[in-house]
Amino acid sequence: MTLVKKISDIISKKSTIKAWYGLVIFFFICVIIVPTLFVLSYAVTGWNDIEGTIFTDPADPAQLNASFGMAGTNVSFHSWDIIDITQTTVLEANVLYTDLSGPYLLTFQVYEMNDDGTEKIYYEQSQGFTNGSDPGSFIIFSNDTYNSITHVGPVTQNITLATATGEYLDSWEADLYLRAGDRRPMDLIWDAMKISFVIATIVTIVDFIAGLPMAWLMVRKEFRGKKYLDILIDMPLAIPTAALGFSTALFWAVTPAIPGSGLGWTSSPFLLIILLHIVFSYPYMVRSLTAILHEIDINYETAAQTLGAPPLTVARTITLPLFRAGLVTGIILCFARSLSETGGTMAALAMLTPWLSELAVPMQTGPTLIGAWKHAGGFEPQLAFTAMLLVMVSLVLLVIVKIVIMKFKLPLRKVMPGPERLLSKGLFPKMKDLLAFVFMFVILIIPSFFIVSFLFTGTPTPVDWGSFWSAMGFSFLVAGVITVINILFGVPLAIYIVRGTNKTMSNILDVLVNVPLIVPTSALGVSLGMFWGSMNINVAIFLVISAHLAFTFPLIVRNVAGALEELDPTYEETARTLGARPMFVFKKVMYPSIKFSILAGAIMAFTRSLGETGATLSVVQNANTVPVYIVGLVKSASYYPAALACVVLIVITFITMMIMRYITKKAER
Repeated sequence: MTLVKKISDIISKKSTIKAWYGLVIFFFICVIIVPTLFVLSYAVTGWNDIEGTIFTDPADPAQLNASFGMAGTNVSFHSWDIIDITQTTVLEANVLYTDLSGPYLLTFQVYEMNDDGTEKIYYEQSQGFTNGSDPGSFIIFSNDTYNSITHVGPVTQNITLATATGEYLDSWEADLYLRAGDRRPMDLIWDAMKISFVIATIVTIVDFIAGLPMAWLMVRKEFRGKKYLDILIDMPLAIPTAALGFSTALFWAVTPAIPGSGLGWTSSPFLLIILLHIVFSYPYMVRSLTAILHEIDINYETAAQTLGAPPLTVARTITLPLFRAGLVTGIILCFARSLSETGGTMAALAMLTPWLSELAVPMQTGPTLIGAWKHAGGFEPQLAFTAMLLVMVSLVLLVIVKIVIMKFKLPLRKVMPGPERLLSKGLFPKMKDLLAFVFMFVILIIPSFFIVSFLFTGTPTPVDWGSFWSAMGFSFLVAGVITVINILFGVPLAIYIVRGTNKTMSNILDVLVNVPLIVPTSALGVSLGMFWGSMNINVAIFLVISAHLAFTFPLIVRNVAGALEELDPTYEETARTLGARPMFVFKKVMYPSIKFSILAGAIMAFTRSLGETGATLSVVQNANTVPVYIVGLVKSASYYPAALACVVLIVITFITMMIMRYITKKAER
């Protein structure tokens, strides 16, 4: 007991607490924020490249005229300086020649110079001709589809004149601009940004409308199978994002690659991505709202109902105003999750248009554009600029959202006893609960698990179980490590943000916590790779853990901070006034009120890590995780092994989450 008391005395000292908070803030800034935002440094180091690539428009699509020649020779030609890679394009070089005798060989080439000095040829055609003294002309043309070209930007077109024996005579070259559709890089970026924010806004609104009734059910009502439904809500978070995008598209969309497999209800990329992002984000809204509802004293509601207020009035005028912080958390998490999603969105879009390259799909979001550029390679300025825009604009909007919600008087004070009493009894509450169940199963659960249908409709093929279990072990190791680190550092940071005496620092940290949530996972992986690579740290497991820490750390902080904001600090102050040590106050006063939020954040972090694809692939191309393994199967059209691996992952995750809940409840007793 003496040793325990000494340790308790040391921990309870103000200097120790300050040192611990200092370590937590140092960890957050140096391990989470700086690596996440390291890509922004390219705005300084690579601004010339950004300016030349993003802000400098190519020439208008008009014909170029040029000539080259020697003594007694004159050749002129014109060709298009822009190729639309999303359509079948006629590429032509009209050559006019005079005073040429033959035979000669004229070669037309479109190529890009690689970093190692070699040429990457996109198109090449040669044509020989013989001419007398009279002027003449011929056309070199290509009626070709450039969808296979992944490069978007300046390349080179070259006309070379040689003798029939191959002896070089002369050449002419100029830049040729390959682009996706009729849009330049800046056009692509702004369109993708607008689409991203519109989709994220719609998804967040739908999540709140559908998630609030489900959260209420999970907290305020008891029914058979509740604990299994509680776990089922989180299951989509454990499915690899690319596989989830594939499964959702298979269920809802018209998929030319696999016709007749699902409902075939929509061919709209916009609608499909909204449905997909609801699957990703809905659990975050429900978890955030349930965590706060757990902390709200039900006695307030009971007292109001005892005084004759109908349940709807009680919920609207008493309960809802008490969890505005939880609403802020849910909105930030859902909005940011939709805004940053990459892998699943790209997979779903590819299902709609399997014949197009990633850069040529009819609709792009900000993250998918980043993912397509990264996959194509050679787009560092575009990647950096798009990531910077997403981060800056998102931060501004999310701060505005938080301020508006916290200042908004929710709900209106006016009470309508008659209508609200009618809506609080009979068929209406039952319809509300039924619609909540129907929405969750039809929009969330069935599309998420529709990939299981391949186990019954697909052709069985062998599965490399050795590779699968190796990947499974690596994934659980990473998820377990980041969950423990998140709790150790995330909970103290949340306490400092809400209870810290330095309000300026608390507000700054509160804003910074949102940053890793809104950075697209592909850009986050690239940024982390750049940061740790600059320090010559290339250990795969370290890079993967650092990437997963970055996008899961805010999940713990946001949930715990939301619960603490609803907890009256008077209880803690009273305990300290009576002589209680800080650790005792945390253990006996604070922890019982925030334990559900800690558990919710831990489950979100664990399952989010298990299902992440984009950041993992970006930071370590061949990382040995289950999502990467499954994505590889999907890309290679090994759908049956992918479906089987997904089912095994889902079952294992379900069992793991059950064990986590059992251990937590046992520890609470």
